[in-house]
Amino acid sequence: MSITPTSFEDARTSVAEDGFYCIQDPTLGLRILEMERNGSQFSSSSKAGLEFCKSNVLKDERIRTLLESFFGWCGLGYYQRIAEDQGHIFQLKKGGEKADILLVHLWSKGSRVIYYRGSHLIPWKSVRAANRMWEIPFAALARAGISGTEIFFENGGLAILDARIAFEMRHGSPITCGFAVQDELRTWPKLVPPKSEDSARMVAELETEKIGVYFAIQDESQINRGGTG
Repeated sequence: MSITPTSFEDARTSVAEDGFYCIQDPTLGLRILEMERNGSQFSSSSKAGLEFCKSNVLKDERIRTLLESFFGWCGLGYYQRIAEDQGHIFQLKKGGEKADILLVHLWSKGSRVIYYRGSHLIPWKSVRAANRMWEIPFAALARAGISGTEIFFENGGLAILDARIAFEMRHGSPITCGFAVQDELRTWPKLVPPKSEDSARMVAELETEKIGVYFAIQDESQINRGGTG
Protein backbone atom coordinates (compact mmCIF):
# COMPACT_ATOMS: atom_id res chain seq x y z
CA MET A 1 0.00 0.00 0.00
CA SER A 2 1.42 3.39 -0.99
CA ILE A 3 1.44 6.69 0.86
CA THR A 4 0.52 9.95 -0.88
CA PRO A 5 2.72 13.07 -0.60
CA THR A 6 0.10 14.77 1.57
CA SER A 7 -0.37 11.86 3.92
CA PHE A 8 3.41 11.38 4.12
CA GLU A 9 3.94 14.96 5.26
CA ASP A 10 1.12 14.59 7.78
CA ALA A 11 2.62 11.36 9.06
CA ARG A 12 6.15 12.71 9.36
CA THR A 13 4.96 15.87 11.13
CA SER A 14 2.82 13.84 13.52
CA VAL A 15 5.68 11.52 14.48
CA ALA A 16 8.10 14.42 14.94
CA GLU A 17 5.76 16.73 16.86
CA ASP A 18 3.16 14.48 18.48
CA GLY A 19 5.31 11.38 18.76
CA PHE A 20 3.01 9.01 16.85
CA TYR A 21 0.95 8.48 13.71
CA CYS A 22 -1.86 5.92 13.40
CA ILE A 23 -3.37 4.16 10.39
CA GLN A 24 -6.56 2.10 10.46
CA ASP A 25 -5.94 -1.07 8.44
CA PRO A 26 -8.58 -3.85 8.39
CA THR A 27 -6.41 -6.03 6.12
CA LEU A 28 -3.65 -6.01 8.72
CA GLY A 29 -6.21 -6.90 11.38
CA LEU A 30 -7.20 -9.98 9.36
CA ARG A 31 -3.57 -11.02 8.90
CA ILE A 32 -2.94 -10.81 12.64
CA LEU A 33 -6.07 -12.87 13.26
CA GLU A 34 -4.87 -15.51 10.81
CA MET A 35 -1.53 -15.76 12.62
CA GLU A 36 -3.31 -16.15 15.94
CA ARG A 37 -5.66 -18.83 14.62
CA ASN A 38 -2.68 -20.77 13.27
CA GLY A 39 -0.90 -20.52 16.60
CA SER A 40 2.05 -18.80 14.93
CA GLN A 41 4.51 -16.78 17.01
CA PHE A 42 5.27 -13.13 16.30
CA SER A 43 8.98 -13.74 16.64
CA SER A 44 12.11 -13.58 14.50
CA SER A 45 12.90 -17.18 15.43
CA SER A 46 9.68 -18.40 13.79
CA LYS A 47 9.49 -18.79 10.00
CA ALA A 48 5.88 -17.62 10.00
CA GLY A 49 6.76 -14.74 12.32
CA LEU A 50 9.64 -13.62 10.13
CA GLU A 51 7.49 -13.76 7.00
CA PHE A 52 4.80 -11.78 8.80
CA CYS A 53 7.31 -9.08 9.72
CA LYS A 54 8.65 -9.01 6.16
CA SER A 55 5.22 -8.68 4.54
CA ASN A 56 3.54 -6.33 7.00
CA VAL A 57 6.41 -4.11 8.16
CA LEU A 58 9.58 -4.24 6.09
CA LYS A 59 7.76 -4.37 2.75
CA ASP A 60 5.08 -1.84 3.71
CA GLU A 61 5.78 1.33 1.73
CA ARG A 62 4.05 3.52 4.32
CA ILE A 63 6.45 2.35 7.00
CA ARG A 64 9.57 2.28 4.81
CA THR A 65 8.98 5.80 3.53
CA LEU A 66 8.75 7.22 7.02
CA LEU A 67 11.77 5.33 8.32
CA GLU A 68 13.89 6.49 5.40
CA SER A 69 12.82 10.10 5.94
CA PHE A 70 14.03 10.05 9.56
CA PHE A 71 17.25 8.06 9.17
CA GLY A 72 20.05 7.81 6.64
CA TRP A 73 20.23 4.17 7.68
CA CYS A 74 18.44 2.16 10.35
CA GLY A 75 18.06 -1.48 11.23
CA LEU A 76 15.41 -3.76 12.67
CA GLY A 77 16.65 -4.90 16.08
CA TYR A 78 13.49 -5.49 18.11
CA TYR A 79 10.56 -7.73 17.24
CA GLN A 80 8.14 -9.14 19.77
CA ARG A 81 4.59 -8.89 21.02
CA ILE A 82 4.22 -6.74 24.13
CA ALA A 83 1.73 -8.23 26.58
CA GLU A 84 -1.25 -6.08 27.49
CA ASP A 85 -0.77 -4.44 30.90
CA GLN A 86 -3.67 -2.15 31.72
CA GLY A 87 -3.25 0.71 34.16
CA HIS A 88 0.43 1.27 33.40
CA ILE A 89 2.05 3.87 31.17
CA PHE A 90 5.24 2.83 29.41
CA GLN A 91 7.93 4.11 27.09
CA LEU A 92 10.44 1.85 25.37
CA LYS A 93 13.30 4.36 25.49
CA LYS A 94 14.07 6.66 28.42
CA GLY A 95 15.32 10.09 27.48
CA GLY A 96 17.50 11.23 24.63
CA GLU A 97 17.55 14.49 22.71
CA LYS A 98 16.64 13.07 19.33
CA ALA A 99 14.64 10.32 17.69
CA ASP A 100 17.17 7.55 17.12
CA ILE A 101 14.62 4.73 17.55
CA LEU A 102 11.25 4.43 15.84
CA LEU A 103 8.72 1.77 16.70
CA VAL A 104 5.94 0.19 14.70
CA HIS A 105 2.94 -1.06 16.66
CA LEU A 106 0.68 -3.52 14.85
CA TRP A 107 -2.73 -3.73 16.53
CA SER A 108 -5.33 -6.48 16.24
CA LYS A 109 -9.06 -5.95 15.76
CA GLY A 110 -10.73 -4.26 18.74
CA SER A 111 -7.51 -2.92 20.30
CA ARG A 112 -7.42 0.32 22.28
CA VAL A 113 -4.34 2.35 23.16
CA ILE A 114 -3.62 5.76 24.63
CA TYR A 115 -0.66 7.67 23.20
CA TYR A 116 0.45 10.71 25.21
CA ARG A 117 0.96 13.44 22.67
CA GLY A 118 4.27 15.30 23.01
CA SER A 119 5.55 13.12 25.85
CA HIS A 120 8.60 12.11 23.78
CA LEU A 121 9.97 15.64 24.09
CA ILE A 122 10.20 15.62 27.90
CA PRO A 123 12.95 13.88 29.95
CA TRP A 124 10.88 11.82 32.42
CA LYS A 125 12.11 10.24 35.63
CA SER A 126 10.70 6.91 34.54
CA VAL A 127 11.58 3.66 36.31
CA ARG A 128 12.37 0.22 34.91
CA ALA A 129 9.22 -1.92 34.75
CA ALA A 130 8.87 -5.69 35.08
CA ASN A 131 8.47 -6.00 31.28
CA ARG A 132 11.85 -4.24 30.81
CA MET A 133 10.27 -1.06 29.45
CA TRP A 134 10.20 2.21 31.37
CA GLU A 135 7.13 3.25 33.39
CA ILE A 136 5.94 6.83 33.87
CA PRO A 137 3.46 7.76 36.64
CA PHE A 138 0.25 9.31 35.36
CA ALA A 139 0.65 12.10 37.93
CA ALA A 140 3.91 13.18 36.30
CA LEU A 141 2.23 13.44 32.90
CA ALA A 142 -0.66 15.40 34.40
CA ARG A 143 1.67 17.86 36.14
CA ALA A 144 3.41 18.50 32.82
CA GLY A 145 0.08 19.12 31.08
CA ILE A 146 0.45 16.06 28.86
CA SER A 147 -2.86 14.49 27.88
CA GLY A 148 -3.54 11.20 26.19
CA THR A 149 -5.22 10.47 22.88
CA GLU A 150 -7.15 7.20 22.86
CA ILE A 151 -7.12 5.29 19.58
CA PHE A 152 -9.61 2.51 18.85
CA PHE A 153 -8.52 0.11 16.14
CA GLU A 154 -11.96 -1.24 15.32
CA ASN A 155 -10.68 -3.65 12.67
CA GLY A 156 -6.95 -3.47 13.28
CA GLY A 157 -4.23 -1.07 12.26
CA LEU A 158 -0.80 0.26 12.97
CA ALA A 159 1.06 3.11 14.61
CA ILE A 160 4.50 4.51 13.90
CA LEU A 161 6.01 6.20 16.93
CA ASP A 162 9.04 7.70 18.57
CA ALA A 163 10.35 5.13 21.08
CA ARG A 164 10.38 7.82 23.80
CA ILE A 165 6.61 8.38 23.69
CA ALA A 166 4.44 7.30 26.62
CA PHE A 167 1.61 4.89 25.87
CA GLU A 168 -0.96 2.82 27.74
CA MET A 169 -2.36 -0.45 26.41
CA ARG A 170 -6.07 -0.33 27.25
CA HIS A 171 -6.92 -3.49 25.32
CA GLY A 172 -4.72 -5.55 23.06
CA SER A 173 -1.07 -6.57 22.83
CA PRO A 174 0.84 -4.74 20.10
CA ILE A 175 3.22 -6.62 17.83
CA THR A 176 6.19 -4.31 18.04
CA CYS A 177 9.12 -3.73 15.71
CA GLY A 178 11.95 -1.41 16.68
CA PHE A 179 14.25 0.34 14.19
CA ALA A 180 17.37 2.13 15.40
CA VAL A 181 20.40 3.97 14.06
CA GLN A 182 23.62 1.99 13.93
CA ASP A 183 25.24 3.33 17.13
CA GLU A 184 22.13 2.51 19.13
CA LEU A 185 21.49 -0.79 17.41
CA ARG A 186 24.89 -2.22 18.27
CA THR A 187 24.10 -1.97 21.99
CA TRP A 188 21.10 -4.32 21.57
CA PRO A 189 21.06 -8.11 21.69
CA LYS A 190 20.84 -9.58 18.21
CA LEU A 191 17.65 -11.09 16.91
CA VAL A 192 17.60 -14.88 16.58
CA PRO A 193 16.64 -16.27 13.16
CA PRO A 194 14.63 -19.47 12.58
CA LYS A 195 16.51 -22.75 12.93
CA SER A 196 16.57 -23.50 9.25
CA GLU A 197 19.15 -24.18 6.56
CA ASP A 198 17.87 -21.21 4.58
CA SER A 199 17.73 -18.78 7.52
CA ALA A 200 20.66 -16.73 6.18
CA ARG A 201 18.86 -16.31 2.87
CA MET A 202 15.60 -15.38 4.60
CA VAL A 203 17.35 -12.72 6.67
CA ALA A 204 19.26 -11.32 3.67
CA GLU A 205 15.98 -10.87 1.80
CA LEU A 206 14.77 -8.51 4.53
CA GLU A 207 17.46 -5.90 3.90
CA THR A 208 17.48 -2.87 1.63
CA GLU A 209 20.11 -0.19 1.11
CA LYS A 210 18.61 2.08 3.78
CA ILE A 211 16.92 -0.41 6.11
CA GLY A 212 18.89 -3.33 7.49
CA VAL A 213 18.40 -5.98 10.15
CA TYR A 214 20.40 -7.02 13.22
CA PHE A 215 20.54 -10.80 13.38
CA ALA A 216 22.92 -13.32 14.91
CA ILE A 217 24.15 -14.70 11.58
CA GLN A 218 27.81 -14.58 10.58
CA ASP A 219 27.92 -13.22 7.06
CA GLU A 220 30.84 -10.92 6.28
CA SER A 221 29.09 -9.12 3.43
CA GLN A 222 26.28 -8.13 5.75
CA ILE A 223 28.61 -7.27 8.65
CA ASN A 224 30.46 -4.82 6.43
CA ARG A 225 27.19 -3.12 5.55
CA GLY A 226 26.49 -2.54 9.21
CA GLY A 227 23.46 -4.80 9.42
CA THR A 228 23.44 -8.47 10.30
CA GLY A 229 26.54 -9.82 11.99
